[in-house]
Amino acid sequence: MRMRDLEKASGVGRETIRFYIREGLLPEPEKPSRNSARYSEIHVARLKAIKRLQEERFLPLSVIRSLLEAEDGERWLLPDAFPGLDALLAQRLAEAGPARVAVADLDLPHAVADHLDDGLVEVATDGTVSARDAAILRTIQQLNDIGFTPELGFDGGQMRLYNVLIDWLTAQEIRHFLEHTAGHVGEAKALDMAEQGIALINDLLGQLRTRALLRRLAERRQIANDNG
Repeated sequence: MRMRDLEKASGVGRETIRFYIREGLLPEPEKPSRNSARYSEIHVARLKAIKRLQEERFLPLSVIRSLLEAEDGERWLLPDAFPGLDALLAQRLAEAGPARVAVADLDLPHAVADHLDDGLVEVATDGTVSARDAAILRTIQQLNDIGFTPELGFDGGQMRLYNVLIDWLTAQEIRHFLEHTAGHVGEAKALDMAEQGIALINDLLGQLRTRALLRRLAERRQIANDNG
């Protein structure tokens, strides 16, 4: 096929295609004559793989090149390359604890039950939540018991703030993990690392947050003393 056919088949522009050839991500085309070049289905497959690994796995070109050049590099040309990492990790995380918990069995106070309607947790039509959502609700109940109530500002707005921060943080974590780790160690190792690392990183985040809070409080005390 000619360049215009390759562009149409792959969805990649000719300048990018030429750049990939120069960088060794694509093989040189056949050249029947000095002013013509012929491309094959392998060019299409590689271009689609590169695009997929960039957009779905956030992998840099240097990593993509190493994957395609490896002994098992041909598997990355398949649409389902790296198929199990997301699904297996999600499955393992979901399997921690009983599958579902009845909301009625939680005996939630009104202030905590309000979170059932603000999107913090997902309640199924049978009146159950996941074990992890149940644990979240129990933690909110404990906070409520020691005084973190809606009347004192710990309401849906505060929880939405936490959700926004967590969504942003986890998006960055996944992007960084896929870009810098998963593509280098292989699917099985990446899965084990991710699974074991979650609890450790949760601990790390808790330590960092506590340190930051103590620092902020110390700064406020210093300001109060200076003004006093």
